[in-house]
Amino acid sequence: QKPKVSANDFEDLLSNQGFSAKSDKKGPKTIAEMRKQEMSKDMDPLKLKILEWIEGKERNIRALISTLHTVLWEGENKWKPVSMADLVTPEQVKKYYRKAVLVVHPDKATGQPYEQYAKMIFMELSDAWSEFENQGSKSLF
Repeated sequence: QKPKVSANDFEDLLSNQGFSAKSDKKGPKTIAEMRKQEMSKDMDPLKLKILEWIEGKERNIRALISTLHTVLWEGENKWKPVSMADLVTPEQVKKYYRKAVLVVHPDKATGQPYEQYAKMIFMELSDAWSEFENQGSKSLF
């Protein structure tokens, strides 16, 4: 028979070391969550949204295009979501990259409330496109 242990049996030992026996359900669970929470305190929410969008997809044109719909501003209805299956060949990537640029190009957003936001998206896409071309515009298969 196992002894019964209550949640705060070790509180006296743990609290002396700066820990708590009670698990904190509200706090961040991973270092990435902690970093995101820290950044969100003093960062522009739009910039944070862009960073979340590019996280893990840095300079990957296919991944950025296939998730572009998740980061566009409210009321943007020209862009239709694209799947990875539509981005297999270099020609397909080029076609959808150009369509994306038509939506987010800074010249198209001049004077709009989302002008700076569109510019940030455009810069990420341009950077990824340059990388794609520098890598030789390879097909997925």
